[in-house]
Amino acid sequence: MPEITILGGGREVGRLSVLLETGTEKFILDHGIEVQSFEMPIKPKLPLDAILLSHAQLDHSGYVPGLYKSGYGGNVYGTGVTFDLSSLLLRDSLKIQDRNGIEPMYMAHDIKEMERKKKIVEFGRKEHVGSSVVEVHSSGHVPGSVSFIINSNQKRVMFTGDINFIDTQLMKAAALSYQNIDMLITEATYSHKNHPERTAAEDRLREIAQETIYNNGILLLPTFAVGRTQELLLILHDLGFPIYLDGMGITATEVIMSYPESVRNIERLKKAFGKAHKIAKSSQREAILSKPCIVITTAGMLNGGPIGYYIKRLHKRENCTMVISGFQVEGTVGRKLLDTGRYINEGLDIKPNMKVEQIDFSAHTDHDHLIEFFKKTNPGKIVLVHGDRTPEFAQELKHMGFDAYAPANGDKIKV
Repeated sequence: MPEITILGGGREVGRLSVLLETGTEKFILDHGIEVQSFEMPIKPKLPLDAILLSHAQLDHSGYVPGLYKSGYGGNVYGTGVTFDLSSLLLRDSLKIQDRNGIEPMYMAHDIKEMERKKKIVEFGRKEHVGSSVVEVHSSGHVPGSVSFIINSNQKRVMFTGDINFIDTQLMKAAALSYQNIDMLITEATYSHKNHPERTAAEDRLREIAQETIYNNGILLLPTFAVGRTQELLLILHDLGFPIYLDGMGITATEVIMSYPESVRNIERLKKAFGKAHKIAKSSQREAILSKPCIVITTAGMLNGGPIGYYIKRLHKRENCTMVISGFQVEGTVGRKLLDTGRYINEGLDIKPNMKVEQIDFSAHTDHDHLIEFFKKTNPGKIVLVHGDRTPEFAQELKHMGFDAYAPANGDKIKV
C-alpha cells in the first residue's frame, strides 16, 4: 500500500519535504531548508525515482542539491521559471553559508548537477515517471509554483506545495476543486487565521506611500526577491512616485518576465519594472536618499541584503516609514523588530524613529479558504504540513468529519 513519510515541515513552517512510496516508485516532494538556522530535512534512503519541486523558495528547494551530493542521480521535475529562480537562490544561499561560517551543505557542482538533471513541466500537462502519472497544476503562490497529483496503483495523491486561492496583482488563484483525491498533503501555514481583504491591504500600502512621500520621507519595503518584490511593484507603480529596486529582486524580476505564462499580466509587470529605477552598484544608494522615494529591496526578514544599509542611514528620520509585508521566521531580525521594537543587526541595537508597520500580503492561503478547498475536493485523507498549529487544525477538521492528520517529522501515514 502506498505510504508517505514526513521528512520536514511536520508541525513547523519551513524545510518542507515528503517521501511518497507508491509501491512501485519513490518520490521526494520538495526538499527545503529552514531559512534562519539552515536546518535540513531528514535524509531519505536511496535509491529514489524522482524529485517533484513545487517552487523555488528555499524552504522548499534549499536542500535539493544535497540529494545529489548524497548520490542521487535521477531527475527533478519543476517549471522552467522555478529552475531559473532556484539556481539564483541556491547560489546566494551558498554565499550566505560561507559568510556566516557555516560548513556548506552542498557545493556549486551539486547545484549544476541538479540543473543538468532538470525536467521542465508545464501547467495542465502530465508526466510519466515509471508506472506513475504526475499531473501539474498551478498553485497560485509565486511565479512557476505548482501542485502535483501523483496517480499510482489506483491511488491519487495531491501535494499542494504552497498554495493560494485568491487572485493577486501578480498571480491568478489556484483551482479550489479536484476530483477523486485519496490523500491530500497540504500546506497549513495560516490554518489558524484569515488574511485581511487583499484590496484593503493594497489600499493601506498606497496610503502609507502617499503619507510618507508627501511628508518628504522615504518608504522602505524590505521584501522577498521572488513573488513579493513583483507584487509590491505592481501595487505602487502607478502612483507616480520614484521607485528604486535594489538587491536580488531585480534579477528575479528579469527571470520571471522571461516566462510570460508564469504571471497574471506580463505586460503590467514589464511596464512597472521598466518605470522603476534599478540600483546597479552600492555607490548609487547614497544619492537616492536626498529626495522622497520608495525603495523595494531585499531581504524580506531583514537578515541580509541592502536593507541594512538603508536602515542605518534612515532609522533616525521620523518622516520615513518601513513596511514589513512578509512572514517573519522566529529568530530573524524582522521578527525581533516586530516583537521588541528594536533593530538588532550588524552592530546596531536601536529603536528606530522611523515608523514601522506590518501589512499582510501573504501568498499562502488561510483558514477559511482551506476549509472551502477541503469541502469542494473532499479528499479521503488530509495531511497537514508546513504549519506550526496543525494539531489544533486537525482536531477542528475531524469534528467536521474529515480524516485529518498533523504528523511530526519522521511520521509515516498509509495512503
